[in-house]
This record gives sequence, C-alpha cells and structure tokens, in this order.
Amino acid sequence: MGSDISVGNNIARIRKERKLTQEDLASFLGVTKASVSKWETGQSYPDIELLPRIATYFGMSIDELVGYEPQMSRQDIRATCEQLRKAFAEEPFEQAHGKCQELARDYYSCYPLLAQVAVLYLNHMNLAGEPEREKLAEEAIDLCHRIRRNSESSVDVKLAEAVEASFLLATGNPLAAIEALGEAPNVDMGLDLLLANAYNATGQVGKAEKTLQGSLVQSLTLSLNRLAQLAMLWTGNLGKLETAHERTIALIDAFDMEELYVNAVAIHLSFAMAYTMGGNASRALDCLEDYERAARKLSFPIELHGDEFFDKAEAWLEDINALGKDAPREETLVKKSLVDSVAANPMFAPIADEARFKRVVKSLEAIVR
Repeated sequence: MGSDISVGNNIARIRKERKLTQEDLASFLGVTKASVSKWETGQSYPDIELLPRIATYFGMSIDELVGYEPQMSRQDIRATCEQLRKAFAEEPFEQAHGKCQELARDYYSCYPLLAQVAVLYLNHMNLAGEPEREKLAEEAIDLCHRIRRNSESSVDVKLAEAVEASFLLATGNPLAAIEALGEAPNVDMGLDLLLANAYNATGQVGKAEKTLQGSLVQSLTLSLNRLAQLAMLWTGNLGKLETAHERTIALIDAFDMEELYVNAVAIHLSFAMAYTMGGNASRALDCLEDYERAARKLSFPIELHGDEFFDKAEAWLEDINALGKDAPREETLVKKSLVDSVAANPMFAPIADEARFKRVVKSLEAIVR
C-alpha cells in the first residue's frame, strides 16, 4: 500500500476540485508557488509539519490527504484474498507469503482482513517447508492475538481463536490449544432462535428464515465434523464406530449434504481412516469409495452454496463470511488434495495394495484432471 500513497497527486486533484490555484495554497502555507508545483509533479514532497496545515486548508484529515485507508471494504477483502489464493497456487510459497506479510503490515488495524490472512496461512501451511511452517504458525498466532485484543467484532475474535488453536494443534502444542480455547467451550444458547423470533415479531420474515437456515446449515456441518472426530476416538470400539458411521450417513442423506457441504468428502475420508486404524479393511474401502463418489459431485471452481431446501443459505453466507461464497483454497490445490489425501496418506498403508484402493486412487486422478 505504501507505494500507492501519492501526496502530490492528491493535492493537485483536491485543489482543482475546490477550484483553487497553486498561488492560493502557497499563500496560505507561506511557501512559494514553485514548491506547490514540485509537490504536484512528484519532484519533491511537502515537509511533514506542513501536512496538518494542508489538510486543514482542504477541510479533511491527514489520512484523506495522503490517500491512506487503514480499513479495507468487504468487497476489497474478498478480491484481495482471491488474488492471494491464486498466488499460493501459482507462485513459490515465499513469494505468496511475502505478499500476505506486506498486506498485513499495510492494514495492521483492519482486523477482518488480518483474520482472513491468518485463515490463508492455515489453509496453505502444507506448502511451506518444515522450518518455514513453524515461523508461519508464530506469525499467524501473533495476528490472532492482535485481533483478539483489539477487534470489536465477535465474529473476527471467534475466527482468530479457532485459527490460533488450529495452528497450535498442527505444530504439536495441544496443551496451548486447550489454554487458548478454554477447557469448557461456550454453550450454544440458541441466540439465533431468539433473533429469528425477533425478526418474525417485527414482520421481517425473510430475515428470520435466513437466520434459521444459516444456523441450521452451520449446525449440520459442525455435527458431521464432530461425528467424524468421534470416529477417530472409537477406533478400538467397532460397535460404536459402526453406529457413528450409520448415523453420519443418515444425516448426510437426509439433508443431501454431499451437494450442500463441499467438505462432506472429508467426512468419508475420516471414517475410512478410523476403520483402517480399527483393522476393518473392508469398511475402510467402502468409505473410500463413498469419498470417491462424493468427489465426483464437486463442481469446479468450488463455491459455498445453498440448495432448493436451504434457498436462503447463500445470502446468509454472504453476510457472515468476508470471502462470501468463495472456497478457502484455489482449485488446483483442492484437486491435488483430493488425490493426495488418499494416495499419499500414510494411514492407508495397510490397505494400499488392495485392488479397490488402487481403483479409487486411479478414479480420483481422473476426476481432477
């Protein structure tokens, strides 16, 4: 951003908009017309002590005078993050990382943007080498601390807490993650229900419906992820694991979650790993075939969306997500991950020689071409 600040150009533009001459400005400041001319043509800059007087003359703040915008609009954040996702997909990691660092420095008090930079780091940390990964985690955690200390947005703060805990877990610090989150997570008090009731009572039925649809989609996706994590805890109890899997599939089918929730494929993957760890190769392969089938339903480029039942979910996503409906990673990285999560996953070593496993990998490779 620093290179975008052009005091001279701004002075010339504002002066002309106000129909003032260079002599008018020079006389007020007690400088020569030649000095003003040099500022406006970029040959020199006004002394720093003159900036408050110039801003006063034009009736604006110094930030407005120099063209400094400490905050990004929601639309700008979305466009900028799209460029950064492409940078991570197409450029060397160090180069894309450098762009993020520069952006964070330039907009160090734009907490919604800092939160999205931290999310970008989390979604692309696998591209960093081992030494760089630890530094990236430290940098992301520092951003999260800044957001949590200073942001007045509960959405940004909660996102920062989640990203910080994710990095702590990924870098082998589970105790620190527990400390960051607190041992007792906040109880869901159903505030969305109260808000929907309030909207309905004031005749805002559309807003009530959007609120309930959005919170229900969120609850469903979180429930699926919680079931998948429970599966990993129940690898030694095949009865519970099988029950969890049956109920997960029922939930996916009941709400058509493979169409609605792009990460439904990862739920099948989690159960495949759990069954492999539990020694049930046949069920693990069943889950991998479900993973392959769900992957075939993905449409690229991936966007978060609703469906015929959740017809207001997209509007809700736009409201609560700075990135709107955009996926957190670029298409090429998503496709690579779809294959690598199976083919390069050491958890599947016990079944990697099975014909069904090889067929799944071959099919996935064909899907992402």
